[in-house]
Amino acid sequence: MIKQPTYRSIWRLALPAMLGGIVEPVLSLTDLAVVGNIGNNSFDAANENLSAVAAVGLAGSVLSALVWIFAQMKSAISAVVSQAYGAGRMRTVGSLIPQMIYFNGIVSVIAMFGTMLTSGLIFGHLLSASGPILRDAVAYYDIRVMGFPFTLITFSVFGVFRGIQNTLWAMIISVVGGSLNILLDFMLVLGWGGLTAPMGVEGAAYASFIAQMVMFLMTLYFLLVHSKIRLFNSVQRLNPMFPELLLIAGNLVLRTMTLNIALILTHKFANIYGTVEAATHAVLLNLWLFSAFFLDSFATAANAMAGKFLGARDKESMERNLNRNLMLSVIVAFSLAAIIMLFDQSIMGLLIDNEAVWSVYPDVLYLFAICLPINAVAFALDGVFKGMGMAKFLRNVLFISTFAGFMPVIFIGHFVYPGLEIVWWSIITWMVLRSAIPFFYFRSWLTKFKP
Repeated sequence: MIKQPTYRSIWRLALPAMLGGIVEPVLSLTDLAVVGNIGNNSFDAANENLSAVAAVGLAGSVLSALVWIFAQMKSAISAVVSQAYGAGRMRTVGSLIPQMIYFNGIVSVIAMFGTMLTSGLIFGHLLSASGPILRDAVAYYDIRVMGFPFTLITFSVFGVFRGIQNTLWAMIISVVGGSLNILLDFMLVLGWGGLTAPMGVEGAAYASFIAQMVMFLMTLYFLLVHSKIRLFNSVQRLNPMFPELLLIAGNLVLRTMTLNIALILTHKFANIYGTVEAATHAVLLNLWLFSAFFLDSFATAANAMAGKFLGARDKESMERNLNRNLMLSVIVAFSLAAIIMLFDQSIMGLLIDNEAVWSVYPDVLYLFAICLPINAVAFALDGVFKGMGMAKFLRNVLFISTFAGFMPVIFIGHFVYPGLEIVWWSIITWMVLRSAIPFFYFRSWLTKFKP
């Protein structure tokens, strides 16, 4: 019998996912923080440092976008595995998992080379970067993207772990990777005790790349040694569920591409407003991404449980799963917002050593805080619908919220009231639609669901 969701069972999945899921934004935030606190002894050096911060923030966001877009196989495989787990049909997905891993490996290598060859065009023409920002963004990106295939496979296997209701292994892997990245940042970016020469932005990229490699090797260890899953299990014959998996992943990829178009546009407009604005936005958006991955832990719990309860045809548990994940997620979001508002000077001082940024960020910090509880609702609902395999609906929600909400606000606002505030109002509008539409749709769907 499938157990109903309790707060304890949600935390058992969410807490490891919380620590494990923040690794990607931690890699970017750590790189940004160390680069942002390189000592400045002159006005020119301070400007160079500010450009480096903007570059690392910009390139980090593009890398996060790349990971989000192609890592949707994680959510797809999690939905398929969790439903099979809830229905007691795990043997049916035995060959599906290695096929997914090999497919992701091929796709990620193609994406890596494709973006490395065009990184100058991406940052210079699409994102309006120029001068030192363009130079540093390309240098940082071209090194760190070499770890993308390893990251994509790692995150895809995390989806398998999630499907079998295990988020602990992903947490262990992520904590080790994040800790190693912090250590290497200080060694390679700043130089450490004469043992290593300061490498600046490129050192930050190498630190993240090495951390990604270590995480990949640890993931293979847990998969091959501690689970019953084998990489060479009937890979010669295509699993009948593989087309369904690709369909779910394909809709989620289109959805995530749309999502990242919105995030990249925020960088583009921030670059238009000036270097100080670009650096300020880079810091705040990376904090936003950190909070998003943090809150996404409840989406992970909701995802795993939704698939399991759908597979078991348990209507009551599906409703309870959403309600309890929503409550916990919103409470954590308000707590995060309060911490950031109360300790904003300490947090910003830790991330960047620049008085110009310190004078600009208070104008938009309150908008950042307003966004977090709205994000909590949207992410929890995302997790439920991903677990149910309803990728097409999630894709359509992103289309509507981006093209009917976000874009009108940011483009019209740019002409009426240009500045970082309008960028963050557009993000708030976007997230309100992303949370409201799925909430009411789920309530309607639930009334029609027959166990």
